[in-house]
Amino acid sequence: MRPERRTVRDVRKGNRAMLLRTLYFNGPVTRNELTRLTGLSAATVSSMTGDLLAENIVVEAGQAESDGGRPRAILRVNPVYGHVVGVDVAETHVRVELFDLEMNERARVEYALRPGGHQIELVARHILAGIEVVLDDAGVPADQALGVGVGVPGIVEDGPDAPIHARTFGWDGVPMGALLRAGTTLPLFVENGGQGAGPCRAVARPPAAVAAPRDATARGAAPATR
Repeated sequence: MRPERRTVRDVRKGNRAMLLRTLYFNGPVTRNELTRLTGLSAATVSSMTGDLLAENIVVEAGQAESDGGRPRAILRVNPVYGHVVGVDVAETHVRVELFDLEMNERARVEYALRPGGHQIELVARHILAGIEVVLDDAGVPADQALGVGVGVPGIVEDGPDAPIHARTFGWDGVPMGALLRAGTTLPLFVENGGQGAGPCRAVARPPAAVAAPRDATARGAAPATR
């Protein structure tokens, strides 16, 4: 099977997502530091950060000291550009949280799970209900949510349905992605949430959703899993 050819647009979108992830985890940083951390050229970083500043996805957060030259702007992801939803599916609960882009918790709701009460339809209903609750509690419109990161037990396969295999839950290829997409148009990111990572490991992915235009993401035009 021949590998899929990447277009210039694919490369640019991938570079933009990488730059945003780097800012998300390492910011605030200067353009020079972004160049070093991402491996992108200085010209590419300058062009992309200019676009992101114009779109208000990235904002300036002060000036770095200079060795005699022009002061260097410090950049960070705009914490109020949007919000992300984090979901932690565990043995005893489904926890749904809303974060701004500085990972400050804005709202939380938790649903208890009884022993043996891990039916995938029930868990999916809790997740969908929780998304509505946290957005409503925080007063955040749905079009301000960039995506939903779902941390689950077991192995998650690639693909839009995100089939999950979790023996302890009795899950064998259950289509979590398909069940959630039936109730939300928000982009979905389903991953194993082990090692006590809770929702934060999975929720870290949605900021890359702003690699696509805001209007497309808000319409659910670019939902993704994994």
